[in-house]
Amino acid sequence: MKYLDIDIKDLKLKGGYHTAREISHQPDMWQKTFNRVKEEKDQLRKFLANVVDKSNPCVILTGAGTSAFIGEALVGTVQKQLKITAKSIPTTDIITHAADYFIRSKPTLLVSFARSGESPESLATVKLAEAHCDELYQLIITCNKNGKLAVKSRNDHTYVFILPEETNDRSLAMTSSFSSMLLAGLLILNLDGIDDLQPLVESLCKCGTYIIEENLSKLKSIAANDFKRAVFLGSGPFFGIAHESHLKVQELSDGKVICKYDSFLGFRHGPRAVVDDTTLITYLISPDDHVRKYEMDLIRSINESPVGAKSVGIGHQLEARGLKFDYTIELPKCAPDMPDEFYAVIFILPAQIIGFYKSLDLGLEPDSPSKGGSISRVVKGVKIY
Repeated sequence: MKYLDIDIKDLKLKGGYHTAREISHQPDMWQKTFNRVKEEKDQLRKFLANVVDKSNPCVILTGAGTSAFIGEALVGTVQKQLKITAKSIPTTDIITHAADYFIRSKPTLLVSFARSGESPESLATVKLAEAHCDELYQLIITCNKNGKLAVKSRNDHTYVFILPEETNDRSLAMTSSFSSMLLAGLLILNLDGIDDLQPLVESLCKCGTYIIEENLSKLKSIAANDFKRAVFLGSGPFFGIAHESHLKVQELSDGKVICKYDSFLGFRHGPRAVVDDTTLITYLISPDDHVRKYEMDLIRSINESPVGAKSVGIGHQLEARGLKFDYTIELPKCAPDMPDEFYAVIFILPAQIIGFYKSLDLGLEPDSPSKGGSISRVVKGVKIY
């Protein structure tokens, strides 16, 4: 058997078995995540009504590192769907400046995303929220039913949603945990129509499989380039995906590739200075016609510059629109009526695969690429005051 076109025996020898398996099984995890949300739809709907029906409530989406980027990808959709104020604030910001983010008089829903639920910042954020909010509700979305966040947070104002056990990635880098928690968040925001979303989820899984299987050789070729810098650009819900993409490649390369992220328009305001002939730029191109106009302008501007950066375009019908890239990952139209934000789930896959192969090319072990131990699966050394 193979994962990412590598025999399991070789993967185990190279220390990449868990990462390869966890990247590869994501479409299966998405289907299982959908099934679980559907099973719990009535309880979830009842819980969310407790907050949404309050006067002037707010939602705070939180997590640390990769888990925080889920909130970045979701925050706009939360506001649109629930029609209440929503903010994405990492736990790493909350624990130092809690009073800046919580408003005592507002009914508050704290949505925590966590792979292990063992992060000290996540646990501290819960205590701070309880201390700073008169009326607090918590929705915890986690991959670990035995984690402290899930076990210690159960009360009448808290709902703990546990993802399938296989999403609790064993690799250092979060892959299936990220995409599955993101999908869970999107599905929970669409509970009223959840029974009709099976075709959409099936299409999403097919698109994910298409990237993992049909674009593998191209993504491997991209990783083989001798780039020292990598930039990921995305707009709206894809901004959070760009943020997570930059971290994946930087983590899996043990910092040998320095990565940046930004929005397309934000990149013009100074950050573009990072681009040189050792840079790989990956464009996460929106399916939205209006948004794409701004994105295409930046792509053309960079293409016309003398800087010799390599480029990767990820999106739909890119060549038909006259966009030129060194590498193109053309995505099939997953479903005619799929909301743009659902595409964010599959847009993370290319960076995961590029990071995996870059890790191997650098002689690292993708399951544990940090040779010096500067990063670990569960953060260490954080003291809560």
